[in-house]
Amino acid sequence: MIYHTPIMVEEVIHFFSSCAGGVFVDATCGEGGHSEAIVSRLAYERLLCIDRDKDILEVAKERLCHFPRVSFYHATFDQLPEVLKDAGVEGCDAILADLGVSMYHFTLHEKTKGRGLSLADEDGLDMRLDTRSGMTAAELLNTFSQKEIADILYTYGEEYDAYKIARAICHNRPLRTAAQLAKIVLRAKKSHGYHKIHPATKTFQALRIFLNKELEILESFLPSAADILHIHGRLAVISFHSLEDRVVKRSFQSLAKEGKVAILTQKPVVPSTEEMKRNRASRSAKLRVVERCV
Repeated sequence: MIYHTPIMVEEVIHFFSSCAGGVFVDATCGEGGHSEAIVSRLAYERLLCIDRDKDILEVAKERLCHFPRVSFYHATFDQLPEVLKDAGVEGCDAILADLGVSMYHFTLHEKTKGRGLSLADEDGLDMRLDTRSGMTAAELLNTFSQKEIADILYTYGEEYDAYKIARAICHNRPLRTAAQLAKIVLRAKKSHGYHKIHPATKTFQALRIFLNKELEILESFLPSAADILHIHGRLAVISFHSLEDRVVKRSFQSLAKEGKVAILTQKPVVPSTEEMKRNRASRSAKLRVVERCV
């Protein structure tokens, strides 16, 4: 199987090397790329892998099946305190949260058809990472008002054509597939020719973030993760757009003012030029790390 390429592996290993021998948490395990690198290269007591998508967690289980003392939990990462309690662990030494969406979700195959995360998906318009709860993108787009849709696109996608796109969506209801939505956005933005990024990317980002409550969960996770760390334990977060990075930066600054953590990355660490050439998905990644003080 071809797996999603984890981002900034060397940098993560560097920051976690002082935590070797302890309890590690991969709070957004995905396909298990970072987890595999950690357990292959650093001594560890236990590794706890968390992901809200049950299907992708099964991929990680297969990838990590040869390593001992690895446990898997189907949960959102803000449920970390409950996961540790279930694991019988009182605290941990290193926590990683990679906030990017795995290429697993963007590649159309039997388990992702209808999820609506790929712009080419002609089988549905769901966009939930955990299909157990919450409304789908189709339900939102077919019932919310034009203003409500526009506000979501602008707030969560920083899409400056939000009102134009929302108007086009409302005029073309009902929407049933991601491919249909992508075409509507393309026409609304009057986009033609070559684009580095598909014109519907921000619309899809906004809907995914809103439906999955990604920013709210992140805001809840960061302070609780810091509380769970042992002294000198480290929390590393990789973000991929300004909304996420802003939440991480402000939370880390707040925790540092409280004297709870020391910020180890005064400026975010970004991928090397070589990595960005090798893996285009890494270009927008930013890594921030803190260490528990008291």
